[in-house]
Amino acid sequence: MHDSKAAVEAVSIPSLRDVESQRLGARMLECANSMAATAEIDDFASTGWLPDSFFAALEKLYTSYDEYIAHNIAASELKIMCKVACGRCCHQHVYSTYTFEIINLYRQLRPRSDYADIHRALLANAQEFQTMYAGYLEKAPGREDLAVINTLQHLSALAKPCPLLVANKCSIYVHRPVSCRMYHSLTSPILCTTVLGRTFHLLPPEAVANVLAAVNGRLLFTYSEYLAQGLVVFAAQRSYRPWGVPPGPQ
Repeated sequence: MHDSKAAVEAVSIPSLRDVESQRLGARMLECANSMAATAEIDDFASTGWLPDSFFAALEKLYTSYDEYIAHNIAASELKIMCKVACGRCCHQHVYSTYTFEIINLYRQLRPRSDYADIHRALLANAQEFQTMYAGYLEKAPGREDLAVINTLQHLSALAKPCPLLVANKCSIYVHRPVSCRMYHSLTSPILCTTVLGRTFHLLPPEAVANVLAAVNGRLLFTYSEYLAQGLVVFAAQRSYRPWGVPPGPQ
C-alpha cells in the first residue's frame, strides 16, 4: 500500500456485489487460480524461474482489476480526485507488494538501457528506508510494525519521487503492483501526503486476495515488502533468472 500522514479510510461502495462486480471478480479469481496452478512455483526457490504463462495470467488479472475498480467507482457517488499524469501518489512509498510483483517488475526493468541508473536510485531509496527504520526501531525495540508505519509516514511526508517515476509519469505503469492500483484520493492530490488528505484503498475481492497470498507464500523468497528494497534484494540474488529458457538440460 501507499502510506502517508493522510487518512486511509474504509469507503462504502454499494455496487461491490452487483452482477458486473461479480463477473469481474470471477475473472480475477480465474486468473489468480491460473497463477496458482503453475507447478514451477514450488521449485522457484531452487530454480529462480517461472514460465511466461504465469506472468501472462498476472497481467490479465491486473486488467480485470482495473476494470473492477473503474466499474465500482463509476457506479458509486465517490468523487475521485486522481487524474492521469498526476503523479502525487508516486511521491509516497509503496509497501505490501507481493513477491511475484517484485519478480515481474524486475523482468521489465532489467533489460532496459537505463537499468543501472534505476538500480542506483532504488538502492539509495532502500538505504534511506533502512536507516530511518532502524532509527525508529531503536526508539521502540520489538515494535517492528510501529517502526514500519513511522518510517513510511516520515518518508511520505518528505514527498520524494519514486525511483520509477520518469518525467512525472510511472515508467512501469502497465505493470504497477496491486498496492498502487488500489489507492485513490477523495481530496486534492496536493493533500495526499498531509494529514488533510482523504484516501482509500479499493481492494481486490477477498477470494482473489487469499489465492494471491497463498501463491506469494509458495515462492519462498525472503525479501522486503517495500517496493524499492524488494527490487534491490531480488537483483542481488544472482541465481534467480525470472525469464528465458527453463532450467535443466536443454
